[in-house]
Amino acid sequence: MTKRILSDKQVGQYFQDGYLLVSGLIPDQVSAKAEEKMWQELGFTPNEPKSWEGAESVFHSNDADLIACYTDDFLSATTQLSGDEPATFHKPSGIFAINTYPSEGKWDWPHPHIDHAIKEHGHKSLPRPFRIAAMTYINDVDQHGGGTVVWPESHHKIRMLLESDIEKYEYVWKLGKDIRTVGLDNPVELIPRKGDILFYHYFCAHAGSKNTSNRPRFAYNAKW
Repeated sequence: MTKRILSDKQVGQYFQDGYLLVSGLIPDQVSAKAEEKMWQELGFTPNEPKSWEGAESVFHSNDADLIACYTDDFLSATTQLSGDEPATFHKPSGIFAINTYPSEGKWDWPHPHIDHAIKEHGHKSLPRPFRIAAMTYINDVDQHGGGTVVWPESHHKIRMLLESDIEKYEYVWKLGKDIRTVGLDNPVELIPRKGDILFYHYFCAHAGSKNTSNRPRFAYNAKW
C-alpha cells in the first residue's frame, strides 16, 4: 500500500491542475547540503558571478549528497500521485540538473511545451510517455529568477486534443506542435523555495523561464 504523505486536498489539486508544488518532503539539512555540493561539483563560487559565466544549463551527477534529496517521503508522494504500485518506483541513481543562470534583458512569459515531444526520440502519446515528473529545487527562487511556468488544467485540454484524433497524434511530437490550439491561458510563474518539489502530469504544459535575478537557479528533473 502507498504511504499517504499528501493530503486528499493536495491530491485533488494535482488532478485538477496537472501539477503540485510541495514543501516538506526533503529535510532542510539535506537540501542545503545538496545546494552546497552543486556549487562544488560545478566548480563555481557563490559570491563570484564571473565564475559561472557561460555555464551549461544541463548537468549530470551521481553524487550521493545530490541524490539524497530523493527521500522516502519524496518517493511515497510520487507513487501516491501516480496511482501506481510503489514497488515500480525506484530512487534515481543520479541527477539530471537543468540549471538556469542570470541573464540580461526583460523577463517575459515563455512558450509552453510538453515533455518527450522531440520528433527524433519517437515517443508515442499512448500509452502515456511517462507516469509522472518531478522538478526538485535546491535553492530559493526569486520572482523572475528562472522559476518554472505552468499552465493550470492544460493536461485536460491536451488529453482532449489527443482524443480528438488519436491517429493524427500518435506521437507526442505531433501533439506538442498543436498544444497552443487548445486555448492555453493564465500561466502561473512558480516561485519555489529550497527543497520544494514540483510534481507534474505527463501532459501538463510548462516551460522554464528567463532568470533575471542575480543568482543561479539550481533544480533537477526526474521522470518515472
